[in-house]
Amino acid sequence: MKAYKKITFFVIIFILIFSYAYADSYNLLDERYFLVRNSYEIINDGINDVHKLNIRVLAGSGGDSAYQKNYDFDIYPFLSSLFTDDWGNTYATINVETLKPGQKIKVVVEREILNGGISFDKSIYGLKADYSEFLRDPFNSKYVLHAEKIESNNPGIRAKALELASTGTVVEKAKKIYDFVNLHIKYDTDPRFANKGALSGFITGRGVCDEYATLFTALCRAAGIPSRVVEGYWLEDKVKENQWTDVSDKRHAWSEFYLPDVGWIPVEPTFMYTYNGKRIPNENYFANIGVEDKHLITSYMSNPIKNDVDVQYSYYESEGTSLKLISTEESVKLLPKEYKNLIKTPISDIEGNWAKSYIEKLYDMGIVLPKEGSMYKPGENITRAEFAAYIVKAVGLKQTGGNGGYKDVALNNPYAGYIEAASKAGLIQGYNGYFYPQDHITRQDAAVIMKRAFDFLGKDKKSISSVPNFIDKDKISQYALEAVKIMYELDVMKGKPGNIYDPKGFTTRGEAAKIIWAFMEQL
Repeated sequence: MKAYKKITFFVIIFILIFSYAYADSYNLLDERYFLVRNSYEIINDGINDVHKLNIRVLAGSGGDSAYQKNYDFDIYPFLSSLFTDDWGNTYATINVETLKPGQKIKVVVEREILNGGISFDKSIYGLKADYSEFLRDPFNSKYVLHAEKIESNNPGIRAKALELASTGTVVEKAKKIYDFVNLHIKYDTDPRFANKGALSGFITGRGVCDEYATLFTALCRAAGIPSRVVEGYWLEDKVKENQWTDVSDKRHAWSEFYLPDVGWIPVEPTFMYTYNGKRIPNENYFANIGVEDKHLITSYMSNPIKNDVDVQYSYYESEGTSLKLISTEESVKLLPKEYKNLIKTPISDIEGNWAKSYIEKLYDMGIVLPKEGSMYKPGENITRAEFAAYIVKAVGLKQTGGNGGYKDVALNNPYAGYIEAASKAGLIQGYNGYFYPQDHITRQDAAVIMKRAFDFLGKDKKSISSVPNFIDKDKISQYALEAVKIMYELDVMKGKPGNIYDPKGFTTRGEAAKIIWAFMEQL
């Protein structure tokens, strides 16, 4: 069985906020769940070993386009870390110590998304926009700056933007730019024109979706309208349910522009429309994506543009070393309408284990993850980092930016956001600037953490009895006595066989699952 690493995007809070803020401006159409799978092979085609191979693979995009919500993704083989670039693209890092001549490593990314058509209300045309607050955030300045293939500082492009956007509201200006681009460029796959960028499309009037999208974006930026290029797949045909469909020829690019109090508005300038033998602006794809034209987002165009946005790699180069990258699969599966939860790779090592039911329930909820591949390893001691992730998810917190300041928690540590969230909530603390993420948690400390979790949620629990008559009750530290009593009374943490509590013994991953489940049942 393949070893997969599952990561869950906890976007529910963001989705709700986004929906309440902007829902009056648009209608979502025929939202459906999809699985998107990308597979690659990296082959050592040299004559010597390749050492210290570092692979970065695209795992997903940001979550602020209203017509797509990103949920889970699987990575094979086991990832080392995650990081998100300035454009909201998430990458997984995979480290390979040695790859011998002729050997290859297969990398598989499988993502779950919810995607639909979208139609914006005509009322957005009358909205006045003030970008001062949006652009006050330095993170957003890139959306109005020139970039590789988006030459918004070119005098010709600037002059055309001024001509097109001299009057009107932001949406009216964007519509004029859209009409111009939609009519100006003729679709042409000739290598002299394809994938050359905005300036090429502007000068030659030829190109592919890349030129349409980048020219629209460049003209918007030149007119002071924040905009970006979106990359992904265009599903022009109906995709059959529960069948993998090859989409390697469906790569596509389109654009979005930003309107305060509305959000990112999609435009599809590539598609032509002819009426009575004359080409006219296609009114169907401005601020609108039809239900039969699903646009699945994989990433946002970054600057500088990565040579291969999906997979990048580095290694210790020496004489006779060489690698070759091959894309082996680009597939999409439409999930049934009644689909609610991601079909998960079953955990392979808990059959017959006493904690099986707790682990499976929490796994289905996205609260616990396998330890290695498909194995949960219930008998292994849980680390402080892992327990931080468990408790953060259990209480409904969102992982933070991971800049908590612990000297031993790197920003690219997959648990960094959970560690920071747990620390800020007062659930688990470090010592003298260190968190010790790989250290284990004693059973009495686990009880203390669970009491803090109840306190954090405003469910202050007080013990009503004395310490249970465990054989080793005198070994329970004074600071943990109250927590041990409360967790015992709530059936969150009991003793071990032989009437012992083992307060200074370490908590196993199986025990942690039972503790978290019992805690959640009390909420």
